[in-house]
Amino acid sequence: MGLLAVIWANLFAAMIAVFTFTAPGPLVIGGLWVVGLCALFGRKNRLTGTTLLAPWYWSLAALAALGGSEMAIAIAADAPRAEWAMPLRFAAAMTTFCPLMALLGAKRPQDRAWQFIVFSLWIVLGLPSFEWLLFGGVAEIHPARFWFLVVLTLIGATNGLTTRYWPSGLLFAGGQLALLAPFLTSGQVPLPAEVTGSLGLAAMVLAWGLVALEFPPARRASNPLDRVWRDFRDLYGVVWALRIAERMNASATLYSWPVRLDWRGFRDRETDQPVAEVPEAVAESLRSLLRRFVSPEWIAARLEGPAGTGSTEAAKTSTGT
Repeated sequence: MGLLAVIWANLFAAMIAVFTFTAPGPLVIGGLWVVGLCALFGRKNRLTGTTLLAPWYWSLAALAALGGSEMAIAIAADAPRAEWAMPLRFAAAMTTFCPLMALLGAKRPQDRAWQFIVFSLWIVLGLPSFEWLLFGGVAEIHPARFWFLVVLTLIGATNGLTTRYWPSGLLFAGGQLALLAPFLTSGQVPLPAEVTGSLGLAAMVLAWGLVALEFPPARRASNPLDRVWRDFRDLYGVVWALRIAERMNASATLYSWPVRLDWRGFRDRETDQPVAEVPEAVAESLRSLLRRFVSPEWIAARLEGPAGTGSTEAAKTSTGT
């Protein structure tokens, strides 16, 4: 609880300064940076046993890049910096797309090799910043590239839109759009890049803070297997959850199981009502599919928890926090 209090207190103080729509100083940027670190490290232990540590490290890299670039620009406020400020901001902004790409490859056994693809994506997306630094020119990107980045932003937001962490997904996407705004066309953004950069950082820090606070809280599950499914669904998002549900329902049809899996959990095939118990063959099939993403201990912690509890209790059981 002490860590959560620090997150909220620092975030509230920092965002008051940011939302005055004036260029924030190093103290405000540093405050957001510290709050972001608290939020991310407050979440890390709960990811033990999953393939989500790689997206977590990319989130940490994005925070370091955003906070470091804004801090450097704020400190050099009185120095000539036009040549490197915007390229630095753009390269930092591109790191925010890396956690999503890492998440889309978070399946064993390719999850480790996938990080080279994630890094390559950052290089490709950040090419304009390197060109501006080497050859100079106006810090603008082609509309086609801009809208491609907007599409990536919307994919990330959609992936979490129907999970319990949808507020964080929308905040993170809003932060990305704020970071991209100054690079469309000069004169079309009413706020200076110093403000939009800090707004983007603040929105992302708030998104991480809400996840660290487990907000919104988990709903009660009808049975332990539903709790496993919902926790996985909320952590990994729409893309992987729909894939698992598709595989489960294909097996349900093949083997004539009396239940099916939808977004809410396991339902009776005939009545579409929640089920209190799931056949062992169904449970084993789900466990087998999820082991590509999470450890047996992660699954067991949720299966053995008290009936109706949410993900926070199960996560604490599995990590000892």
